[in-house]
Amino acid sequence: MIGVNVAQLLHAPVGTTRSYPLDEHEPDLAEELGLQTPIVGTLKLTRTSHGILAGVSYTVDVEQECGRCLDPARSSIKSEVSEEFLPSVNIATGMPENVETDLEAPRVNANHELDVTDIIRQDIVVQQPLQPLCRPDCPGLCPNCGIELQAGACSCASDAEPADDNQLGRLGELLKARLASDS
Repeated sequence: MIGVNVAQLLHAPVGTTRSYPLDEHEPDLAEELGLQTPIVGTLKLTRTSHGILAGVSYTVDVEQECGRCLDPARSSIKSEVSEEFLPSVNIATGMPENVETDLEAPRVNANHELDVTDIIRQDIVVQQPLQPLCRPDCPGLCPNCGIELQAGACSCASDAEPADDNQLGRLGELLKARLASDS
């Protein structure tokens, strides 16, 4: 859990802030998202009129498969995310708060602990590169035989048809036949 007890902050006046350093190693997140380093950054909490605004600024390294050759590709993510957490229990009375007003809003739990693990997880998923590369000039795999091209040229590279002859494939053949019949 990446979080903190916010009971004192819930008693504080609106606008009160607290900052906490982050240097968290979360095994579940590391396994799920391929995290290679701890999540390092700052958690800033601000008391609002409804609850607590949690702002997280963090950096983390993730490992994914290269989009071209499937080797490991390491990326560094630096991001900021914020979310307002509503209390689930009234701090003064100890009675449950009315949670039906906003069912989707994240909640401070009954022990007054605010857990930002899920908003960080969601942000990492969004921030990951769509096509990570092991290196910028990665040549990828041969489309015919599947050999890694960075290890060297494959034998089928010389047998391949020139790109100009087969750019449109079957559609190109139909177009050529249509043009020949029209003339």
